[in-house]
Amino acid sequence: IYLGSQIFVVRRSNTSRSKTEDPEMASAITSCIVYERGQEPMKETVLDEAWGWFVVVGFGVFFTVFTMWLTRFETNTLGTAMSSEQFNTAGRNIGAGLTAAVIVSQWTWAATLLMSSNMGWRVGVSGPFWYASGATVQILLFAVLAIQVKRRASHMHTFMEIVKARFGTVTHCIMIVFALMANMIVTAMLLLGGAATISDLTGMSKLWAAFLIPLLSCWIYTMYGGLKATFFASYVHTSVIFLMLIVFTFSVYASSGDSSGLYGSPDKVYSGLQKASLHGFLTSTGRACDFDPSNSLCDGSTSTTKSVGNFSALDSFIENDGTCFTADKRETGKACKFQPKSSGTCCAFDLGKKITSTQYCRADKGDCVDVGAKSYESTGCNADEQCVPSFLTMGSPSGLLFGITNIVGNFGTVFVDQSYWQSAVAAKPKSAVLGFLIGGMVWFAVPFCMATTTGLAGRALTMHPELTPLYITATSSGQGLTPARVLAKILGSGGAFILLLQLFMAITSTGSAEIIAVSSILTYDIYYTYLNPELKTRRENLRASFSTAVAAFEVAGKVASDKVQHVLNALMAANFFEKAVPAREVAAFATAIDSFTDTDGQISTTDLYACLNRAVSSNNVEGQILLRVSKFFTAIFAIFMGFLAVFLQTLGFSLGWVYMSMGVIIGSAVGPASLTILMERANGIFIGAGAVGGLVLGLLGWLVKAHVDNGSISCDTLGQDWPWVVGNLCAILGGLLISLVGSLAFPDTTFKWSMLNERIPLVDDIEPAKDNDETDEKLSRQVKIAVVASVVLTFVLLVLWPLPMHGAAGVFGKGGFTTWVALEIIWALVGGIVIIVLPVWETVRAFVQAKKNVETITQKADASATLKNGITLTIDIVAEKPATAKEKSVAVDI
Repeated sequence: IYLGSQIFVVRRSNTSRSKTEDPEMASAITSCIVYERGQEPMKETVLDEAWGWFVVVGFGVFFTVFTMWLTRFETNTLGTAMSSEQFNTAGRNIGAGLTAAVIVSQWTWAATLLMSSNMGWRVGVSGPFWYASGATVQILLFAVLAIQVKRRASHMHTFMEIVKARFGTVTHCIMIVFALMANMIVTAMLLLGGAATISDLTGMSKLWAAFLIPLLSCWIYTMYGGLKATFFASYVHTSVIFLMLIVFTFSVYASSGDSSGLYGSPDKVYSGLQKASLHGFLTSTGRACDFDPSNSLCDGSTSTTKSVGNFSALDSFIENDGTCFTADKRETGKACKFQPKSSGTCCAFDLGKKITSTQYCRADKGDCVDVGAKSYESTGCNADEQCVPSFLTMGSPSGLLFGITNIVGNFGTVFVDQSYWQSAVAAKPKSAVLGFLIGGMVWFAVPFCMATTTGLAGRALTMHPELTPLYITATSSGQGLTPARVLAKILGSGGAFILLLQLFMAITSTGSAEIIAVSSILTYDIYYTYLNPELKTRRENLRASFSTAVAAFEVAGKVASDKVQHVLNALMAANFFEKAVPAREVAAFATAIDSFTDTDGQISTTDLYACLNRAVSSNNVEGQILLRVSKFFTAIFAIFMGFLAVFLQTLGFSLGWVYMSMGVIIGSAVGPASLTILMERANGIFIGAGAVGGLVLGLLGWLVKAHVDNGSISCDTLGQDWPWVVGNLCAILGGLLISLVGSLAFPDTTFKWSMLNERIPLVDDIEPAKDNDETDEKLSRQVKIAVVASVVLTFVLLVLWPLPMHGAAGVFGKGGFTTWVALEIIWALVGGIVIIVLPVWETVRAFVQAKKNVETITQKADASATLKNGITLTIDIVAEKPATAKEKSVAVDI
């Protein structure tokens, strides 16, 4: 109680309470403690506050140093020079294994671990499945976009560059806004959930945690090593997350357990969940006279009444498939189900404050239960039996509804998040599809395993004799505390610590990906395009100069290797080079020419320009500037992340509310962003209109549905399931239909895919040479593989597997549940092995090959700049060309 400048906090005794009193307010007041304003009572936590600081600061510094060492080791060993292209694209040659590990890391948020467990606790086995499948299909389907990026826009740094190259400034600016909103929403999700959990586990201030994590644990190594450093960090984080996930799983399903018999094997957890269901529907429900025997409608005798227990969130699974039980709790084997009552209530009379929020009133006759303001009646049982819905079933309307919301809501945070496009850019062409498909299927194991373990065990533990049915409540589970309370009970403080470390990994891995993604947007789409367009103009002028010089030697888009020196002579005559080119750069240029020359002794004009652009780095001004700008923007966004989290916590936004509303806000850009790389005749006007129009439709659908269902619009009514579903569907379908129908009606017939790379030039690097598996024909085959594999897997995960089980499987028996758990464990083990071993194998193999290439290049550089055809290249510049006044001004500005 606030009074003036002081806070009064009352303490209550632990004396017994009456059966009708609220369990949290029933004991008597025994004392009062006064705190000055600004102070607050200390809460008891599983770990000391020092552990929170140790993880945030200590582990943050440790993983920063470790990642920086890995980056430095690669640079020193392979001689990889840090350029703006390398910083933002990681060299465009990442293998499928590391790509998959990065995808798993980026898509594993704090919410993945916390909210999936909440769904397992709330609705049972269907919750983990729908969380996992509903957020896996987006990654699988993105594989189609990833391979098209490698085929059609391999020079891109951000997907907005494609928008700019195709549709102009207005549509470009619209998509920048949606992309930055996506990054801010993901950032808010990370830091709100992560900081809250760190605070709940250790007592560390949520504000300090949210502010320090981006700076100490994400920014430093991202600024030092760029995208490649975040990939190294993501691999380490993913490995740790999976190792801890397996520890949690075996602790719950393959250990000795304790005397309660509620965990330690699938059979024990099964029994615990069954006990929880029975307690919820037979012990925490009662007739009206059980709560108020003194009412005039009752006989006044307490001998015919029973003591009613407590059970949290009965409404979350009351519509699940169930089984009929007799009054003495004996299972009959008959299937049953509760459905909303068409009219009226079940309770004989209004109980008012005689009943708590965790107790439920039954009808005097028939199987009818009031849960809050809603009433439900069962079908399928005899008159002397009662229906008991089960946590052990896929037949859950609540789980299915969540799955729908999860599916449509998560498209925006993948298809509009620059970090996933950046992962596609960084992958080798032949690795893009496989990387995203493996990443999606491995990621499925994270929420599926975590929630099937801690979510279900959390419900079972509410029946523990040392605890109470309210050990985990709907409020605490909704705040993401189910894993913490489960692991603290099963593994003690050690379990709480490894959960803390796992969450820290999830936060930092995705946080660093968001930092580099936003830095790329601010650098290439805002600074390079609008704030300092002189840099791009200089690049375009150099390209025009090259095109003029090479025209005399070009035949059918190619130049003979014996004509390369003639091209260099023409470029020197045109003052293409501003200063003398070192001998090592000329030798590197010759090596690059040899690698791109075909068997006929020809090199494509595009590859010739790229080789020249990369090798002659001493003449590259904009590359150096863009690298500095990129690093500067990583710092800006890291600081912004901290302030954003503090601001949202001050406003009181919850993790769940932000998670469910994100699809309404950014989902409308999914269709337009996808058509940008999929549809050659897409119309820029309707691409922009689709993004904006879909947002308007989404907001309208969200608001109207909330008002229709509740008669008012507020945070509470907007936070209900159906308004979210309607808003998400209106946004994503509205944006897609506007952009697609408009483009079909008014197609752009002037644009061709070949124009993209011409309009998005590389700055200071070159695409890696394509091998025999990366020809146009084989990449076209990769597109077909991506489409077929992603569609088939999506159909399996959303239709073929769950819907028959939802409609007809009923309640699992012990054997069925054991099989389900075995599938979960196998998936986690196989996924863990693949995601830990495959990147190491690929990286070591690539490292050995790269080292050989470096030695070859070094030997060649030491020898001469001689091509395979015997011609020695020379670039003789007598003196540096004086810098113009504008170029001096640009340099001073930077």
